[in-house]
Amino acid sequence: MPVIRTTLAALATAAAVGAVLAPAATASPATHLTISVYEPLSPVLRQYELTCDPVGGTHPRAKEACEAITASPGNIKPVPPTANCYDRVYGPQRAKVTGVLLGATVTAEFSRVNSCEEARWQRWLPVWG
Repeated sequence: MPVIRTTLAALATAAAVGAVLAPAATASPATHLTISVYEPLSPVLRQYELTCDPVGGTHPRAKEACEAITASPGNIKPVPPTANCYDRVYGPQRAKVTGVLLGATVTAEFSRVNSCEEARWQRWLPVWG
């Protein structure tokens, strides 16, 4: 019996040490953004802090905003200058997003000055509050 008890004790110790030394599961990249919505020649209309892991901050629709960002994180990139866009102004609103998006530092400007920018604005509509 002493051999069995010693073996079981050794296995239990090895399992405990293995659990302590095992690498932690990789956490999802952090998202923490400052979102400012404004109109030209006007002060900021709305400004929010948004975190998405966990969902929080001062944003009134944080869950929906995080869902929109998660659905299209590439929306942070500007419209390419060679894009073929319909030249129509959809509204005077503009927005600036700064912070960390999925672990990457970002700064982006959004507007509604043509069809491509409007499509980009609409994809993140919940983000604007």
